[in-house]
Amino acid sequence: MKIKNNAFSIIFFLVIMIVICNGKEKIQPISYLPNPQNGYGSAPDQLAQPDDVEILKNGSMIITDVDNNRIQIFNYNGKLQKSIDSKTLGLKNIEIIPTGISSDDEGCIYITLEGVGMIARFLPDMSFDQFIGSQGKISADEYYLDQNVNLLIKPQGIIVSGNGDVFVIDMAKKIFKKNGVRNFGFKKFKKTIIKNRVKYVYDREFAASQEITKIMRKSEGMAISNKMNLLFVAEEKPSKSQFGNKEKKRYIAVFDLETGKFLNRLIGVKMENGEIIDGNHYESIEGLSVLGDNIYAVDEKQGRVYCYNIHSGKLLGYFGKKAYYYCDDESDCVLEGVNYNEQSIIAGKAMPHLLNDWQKNEMASPDGVCAIELDNGKKILAVVDQWNSRILYYDLEKWLKLLK
Repeated sequence: MKIKNNAFSIIFFLVIMIVICNGKEKIQPISYLPNPQNGYGSAPDQLAQPDDVEILKNGSMIITDVDNNRIQIFNYNGKLQKSIDSKTLGLKNIEIIPTGISSDDEGCIYITLEGVGMIARFLPDMSFDQFIGSQGKISADEYYLDQNVNLLIKPQGIIVSGNGDVFVIDMAKKIFKKNGVRNFGFKKFKKTIIKNRVKYVYDREFAASQEITKIMRKSEGMAISNKMNLLFVAEEKPSKSQFGNKEKKRYIAVFDLETGKFLNRLIGVKMENGEIIDGNHYESIEGLSVLGDNIYAVDEKQGRVYCYNIHSGKLLGYFGKKAYYYCDDESDCVLEGVNYNEQSIIAGKAMPHLLNDWQKNEMASPDGVCAIELDNGKKILAVVDQWNSRILYYDLEKWLKLLK
């Protein structure tokens, strides 16, 4: 009996340990910002539907605070350092709607302003330098005409190469949608030096050869590997006609950085005879970020961040889970007596950040992502936890070790 009791005790102990280990996250955020957090709103310690994040080499983070029409700069500890709005930029229109963020090797920052149809370029100290492009009301057929090459409509996605060339996605869906098929505008502005002054010129040669708008249907997230000379573009809403994609699996397409030519490579899906037969992403791929040999992709609907090896396309792992206390914009669900849809969050009737546990990676509609090696050699990753009104950031080296 004693032997049986000891065996039972050992088994019971192991079961308890398995439950405990399974309940603990293998990877947890270092912290979040704003810190302390006060939920959705317009106060200095609040964000309102943030869209993208860019980490500076010193660990500070730049965030596009969409619903507040401002750009927020926080230090590594989550304290607000600077706020940039339409007045700061000398614009009368308060609806600047900042969305995507990127940077070049010199530390200059580029932010798409969807509301005014321009890209704002900032110097490394975040002082304003210049606008790239100008807003115009044009049709899809007029978009690439010579007289309109500098015009943008509603720029959102942006990525900048190390040398400062700018790639931008124009997401004016009503204009680019034809016969029920979605598409977007895509332009590259090449960095040039004229009379010792940085200027940006529409790259006609790239426009003549690029295949991005032929391969993709609805995209926003982009990333660049300067070392490999590659441009990555995420597909959000594919059609069945793309690569025989019957189940509309989302993917990351790979292009040549210099020409924009499609390299016949898709990451995140399994293919046979040129057709997609399976994949990891069923709903939406949003933000992308490249660091070293890996690309990090945000699956918005699943609440996850995925890591792929660029060379092999192999999925190395993921973390994150869809937050329970959140409903999308079209839902009318009620959780424990409260409707957690986006309208309720905006109205202040629902505060999901109080119930969704950041330490358990519970994310509500995550969006932008940024992976970087800081000046001190530490590697971190930040992800926009959009409807929890916060940015979560992680020890990237720790996660990579867990993936091995």
